[in-house]
Amino acid sequence: MKRLRRSVARLGAAALLVSAGLVLSAAPAHAEDPVVDVGVDVVGTRLAAGTNDKIAVVKVSNHGTFTPDLIAVNYSAMDFDYRKVRIDPLLEDCDVDGDEKNDRWDCPLRGDQIPGPGETVELPLLVFKTTDELTEPYRTTLRVAVVPWHEGRTLTDANPADNGDEYEVELTTESGGDLSVVAPDIKREIALSDAREGDLSGAPLNPGDKTVAVAYLANQGDQVISTITLRMTVPKGVTFDSLRTEECGFSDDRRTFHCPVDVHLVPHDPVAVILPVTVSAGVKAPATLTGGAVSVAVTGVGGPPTEGDRSTLPGFLGTAWNGPATLSDVDESDNSDEFAVVVTRAAGGGGGGDEDGGLPVTGPQAGLLGGVGAVVVAAGAVLFLAARRRRVVLVNPGDEKPTD
Repeated sequence: MKRLRRSVARLGAAALLVSAGLVLSAAPAHAEDPVVDVGVDVVGTRLAAGTNDKIAVVKVSNHGTFTPDLIAVNYSAMDFDYRKVRIDPLLEDCDVDGDEKNDRWDCPLRGDQIPGPGETVELPLLVFKTTDELTEPYRTTLRVAVVPWHEGRTLTDANPADNGDEYEVELTTESGGDLSVVAPDIKREIALSDAREGDLSGAPLNPGDKTVAVAYLANQGDQVISTITLRMTVPKGVTFDSLRTEECGFSDDRRTFHCPVDVHLVPHDPVAVILPVTVSAGVKAPATLTGGAVSVAVTGVGGPPTEGDRSTLPGFLGTAWNGPATLSDVDESDNSDEFAVVVTRAAGGGGGGDEDGGLPVTGPQAGLLGGVGAVVVAAGAVLFLAARRRRVVLVNPGDEKPTD
């Protein structure tokens, strides 16, 4: 085993995990029958013809009522032809097995990196081509697995079926848009105006608070995306606030937002969709409200981007991160994401009213740290920009020399 450290990986993992959730210890609830149940899923492993690299998403979820103190994430790329494609988990402190081929990665998640009950952490996985001479599609298999640990021993998982699986990595010869979506769990009280100015450092979220739901969109294909249909549903106990828009609408219970809209999404220039929501005063806290989901369908694609071209969204929908015949999406596996709403008990107050309080919590309770400032704002974009900030050098596997 050889331990590799990367400053860019530290930046990407640290900021990304902040966006997925901050954790502090809290008094356990219903600790008499803790349920250990972690799972993993991988999306976004299909690359467009004109794309040299892509950030896939590894979703590590806690479906139980107990939070382990360590989750081992294991990657196996033993069947890869390194003359064509490679991966890098972009995480800190990974043990990498292989001298000429880094084909097995063991990466520990600890502390604030671990999802609490009902939560999901989205981890970046860089997939990059090592050739520019691909003439036909190339497919290979990546295996990813998670193992829960606590106090130095492995735990028995209540549902081992979702602890690991094999995922196809494909280098296509297809051009087009390729939309990726990540929606972090909602954990803080944030004003809409603050969010659009880049400040997501609000207070812990309590019953009755107003906040925002954020979805980060990035086009990782090789064509500009011109129209999309966005659909977002918030958990029971949360509703959308009003927006000034004629294009979009809400369900009768105001829990689902549906929006067919013209956009301009340039490859590798992410945007943030920011929507105002309110947590019901009747929610029992502390609680993790599950059932949030966002999906985006690509309904129109233009041509290749021009030099200096930037992404834009309608003003009512969100913000560009830095200031039409219908075509298919190159990879639809990463066009949707699920999220939770983590509600804490107000300081010195009760736990809300009679509405469903969501999952009981055993172990760390999320959302109790403040003052994270712009780091949280940058976190969502890091998921999609990590590959851009990393200098990928194409080499033959036999010519590569490991570095400490």
